[in-house]
Amino acid sequence: MPPAAEVQPDVTQADAVRPDSPPAVVPPSTSFFSNYSTRVLRSLSRETSSGRFIPEMDGLRFVAIAMVILYHLNGYLMAKTTFYERGQMAPPDWLCRSALVGLHGVELFFVISGFILALPFAARHLAGAPAVSLRKYYLRRLTRLEPPYFVTICLLLALGVWAHRSAAILPHLAASLAYLHNVIYGAQSPVLGVAWSLEIEVQFYLLVPLLTLVFAIRNPRLRRVFLVGLTLATLAAQSWLAGKHPRFELSILAYLQFFLLGFLLADVFLTNWKNAPQRSRYWDMIALAGWPLLFLALQSKVLTHWLFPALAFTLYCAAFRGGWINRLFCNPWITAVGGMCYSIYLIHYEVISAVGRFTKSVGAGLPNPAYLILQFVLVGSAIVVICGMYFVVLEKPCMRRDWPQRLWERAKSIGPGPAVILADQTEASPSTNSSASAA
Repeated sequence: MPPAAEVQPDVTQADAVRPDSPPAVVPPSTSFFSNYSTRVLRSLSRETSSGRFIPEMDGLRFVAIAMVILYHLNGYLMAKTTFYERGQMAPPDWLCRSALVGLHGVELFFVISGFILALPFAARHLAGAPAVSLRKYYLRRLTRLEPPYFVTICLLLALGVWAHRSAAILPHLAASLAYLHNVIYGAQSPVLGVAWSLEIEVQFYLLVPLLTLVFAIRNPRLRRVFLVGLTLATLAAQSWLAGKHPRFELSILAYLQFFLLGFLLADVFLTNWKNAPQRSRYWDMIALAGWPLLFLALQSKVLTHWLFPALAFTLYCAAFRGGWINRLFCNPWITAVGGMCYSIYLIHYEVISAVGRFTKSVGAGLPNPAYLILQFVLVGSAIVVICGMYFVVLEKPCMRRDWPQRLWERAKSIGPGPAVILADQTEASPSTNSSASAA
């Protein structure tokens, strides 16, 4: 097993790696269906510039994005159908209650961000890995994440202007492109509805080099006590400030505990597990009980605030340490969908709105849980297909670390302009040169 020092110093969420794990693709097979599945998986699998991969992270991304989709789909059906008559019936059923807390999948993404971005900095302090180049780190943020985001913002802006026949949303464009919409406009709807959380991610990216100095604490126990203490202090401060400052609730200060838990998970991954966690059925039992408990806890505001972070951390550990649960999270189809979660997150609500108008009548007479499950399957399948194409065309090329250089080389290979070509031909023609001299 390669040493921890081989973790790439400028690894990103798109390039999360385990040194001893191959990309999540199925082995070749002689059957047509298996060969076709292999080709589809390869086209949908993320690009990893280092060639290494942590499949559990994409499996956890799958859960997080599924929760967010379920939340938005449930809201769409409540608004556009008689799925629930608000205030005129008994409390929602168990599945709808679970869907209503699906928005907390965003916080699960924050834990993943903390883990992935902490790895190279932690490896530098804890395992003697090469120092992280901040220039490469920030450049990678720009080249990996900005093109899909900018293109999506501009497309939605154009659609919004066309649909409303108004330029009222134009002032929001600059703020969204600069990741300042939360700061300037607060809770007002941005051009891209999910951009509020991406702005929090960007705030975290900027703070990572400073926050990861915690790994300079050499004593493991003291380092983890500090991380846990800082997490508890953050939770206490949030309880005191809740509802007092609207801008506070749309900043990293309202979600810092989840990024810190990602730091703690990275610490355990590198120092205790040595990049290769040991499996145990004990952790399968924890996962089996923990995921339903998580959805129950999220239905209580107090438990969500104080218990959710600890439960999320425990369940993330179980994803690494369990036996069958680890195989589930590492399933190649699960990791393929989880790996393109950024594209899904960017446009999934627009797909729900576009597809839901055609599917919402299907199964309308079924009991509410069965109806929601059916709609989740129908609309979710459309999301995977449409966002999968979006991923392949727009996001996946940006996963290559050298794509700007490739683009520049391709632009140069197109050839010089007509004026340059004419000048070259003039210099190369003796008769033309003599005529020019005579003139």
